Amino acid sequence: MADFLLELRSEDIPARMQARAAEDLARLVTDRLTAAGLAFSAPETFVTPRRLALALGGLPSRQPDVRDERKGPRVGAPQAAIDGFLRSAGVASLDACTQRDTGKGVFWFAVIDRPGRPTANVLAEIIAAVVAEFPWPKAMRWGAGTLRWVRPLQGIVALL
Repeated sequence: MADFLLELRSEDIPARMQARAAEDLARLVTDRLTAAGLAFSAPETFVTPRRLALALGGLPSRQPDVRDERKGPRVGAPQAAIDGFLRSAGVASLDACTQRDTGKGVFWFAVIDRPGRPTANVLAEIIAAVVAEFPWPKAMRWGAGTLRWVRPLQGIVALL
């Protein structure tokens, strides 16, 4: 189990925005961690006029492996329906699928095994998305970039 610290350092955050920003940071990160299948302990947030921080504990080193079953069309369905099912399931051919009797007929099923990714890789994507989509009531852009933040963002510390 690992601990995680995220600190976002910027110029002065207005006092009226600080408490809400801490809540939003915790909500955005924990929602995405939950969606990614990563367990964690209760988040702690910290805020000062120039810093916004989040601390989490109990993160696993990897995401759990996921096994996904998708029900497809009936056996003997038109080729267009089968092709659409194969595309949506990410399967190359019906050889990778199985037939099962569901009581309402025999259907094709695709079983997709996805191995878990390292937590560090998942966190990198989450941090980038949270910073880019942070819901400030008023935000500004600076420099040539498209990032919008309450005041110019000067540094990000992410320790796992």
